[in-house]
Amino acid sequence: MSNKIKERGALSGYLLLLLVFALVLSLRADVFAEETAKGWTVTRVWEKFKNGPPADPKFFPIIVWLQAPANAAKYKAAGINTYMGLYKGPKAGDIKTLRDAGMRLICEMNAEALKNKGDKTIIGWMMVDEPDNWQFKTPILMNGKTWNYGPKASRISEKDMLDMYNTVRSGDSTRPVLLGFSCGIANDNYGGRGGGWKNTMYPGYMKACDWVGFDIYPTASVGDDALWYHGKGLDRIKEWAGVEKPRFNAIGPCYTGKKRKPRPEEVKTEIWLSIIHGSNGIVYFAHNISPFVEDALLKDPMQLENITKINAQITELAPVINGPEYKGASVASSNDSVPIDLMAKKYNGETYIFSVAARMGDETTGAFQVQGVSKAGKVQVLGEDRILDIDESGKFKDEFKRWEVHIYRVIKN
Repeated sequence: MSNKIKERGALSGYLLLLLVFALVLSLRADVFAEETAKGWTVTRVWEKFKNGPPADPKFFPIIVWLQAPANAAKYKAAGINTYMGLYKGPKAGDIKTLRDAGMRLICEMNAEALKNKGDKTIIGWMMVDEPDNWQFKTPILMNGKTWNYGPKASRISEKDMLDMYNTVRSGDSTRPVLLGFSCGIANDNYGGRGGGWKNTMYPGYMKACDWVGFDIYPTASVGDDALWYHGKGLDRIKEWAGVEKPRFNAIGPCYTGKKRKPRPEEVKTEIWLSIIHGSNGIVYFAHNISPFVEDALLKDPMQLENITKINAQITELAPVINGPEYKGASVASSNDSVPIDLMAKKYNGETYIFSVAARMGDETTGAFQVQGVSKAGKVQVLGEDRILDIDESGKFKDEFKRWEVHIYRVIKN
């Protein structure tokens, strides 16, 4: 065989190999494009945990913090579906009480919890709360291992946090591990962290969990114009922990603190602003601090009615909220001092838009733009008994009062 024939044969084989490689890349690109189009959803995260939160788009965690199991039925009636934390518990009988009430549980991994780790009532393990605070004096026990702090207040180190996380995971890896930080996530002026704390330390600490959050009670601790701190904190967690780590945040409907508790309409703003900024679980701090009342939410008829209504709407819209984000909607505010925050979703071929006036200020008008509207139609304002017109280019407008929330469904033509 001549050298030229050999060269042609080698060239043909090389071209064939390139063709096959290009075809494989093309197929892989199609798969990647399809996967990207689906978008990140929290239900896909929960699928990784056999005994974690239900991987069901209809389930959105609505949680109450550190309450007596005896009140589970009352909280269930208010639309709450999960307890987080039990005082010195869980203790014998607590898990059965919650199961009988149809309640789920996120708790510390103590001896009683380990005895019941086959019980699907437990959907997550809770780490020590607010490790960024300078507050720890007593020993911490998890999965039979003890970390000693004291007699003076200490802050838990990043190394200890990772050790605690791995210790809990070694006890059970079928449930996510939760870690909640202080209000310092959003409030840079919060002095409780102490000890030279810097925001650059948060990403390292956030490796010690599967689900990360924080608490802040703006009207009680910061001021009237700080409701937007919920969004600020959730955005920071997204940046520091990564896009695909679920987030949660705590809201205090009855928390008075140094200033005042929020009004019902402000609680509504805090909740929906949080969801718009990607919260994958709303936690209610149901206590009042001064005077101390553990179940203050149950004793406040106005706030209880308010959050019961909001919880019902969250539950109804859970399949929409849990879906991937839709990038085909935007909004412009007529008032530069009052931006409108927006989250858009597609569900069953329809577009849903969640929006809130995200700063305290005068009224503003939102000019919305929605892609994919081929002709003039209608927009339903959910929960408000209003219908708006949307033109053939996908534009519509609506008015926002102070801190007002509007949720829209673009009606199919």
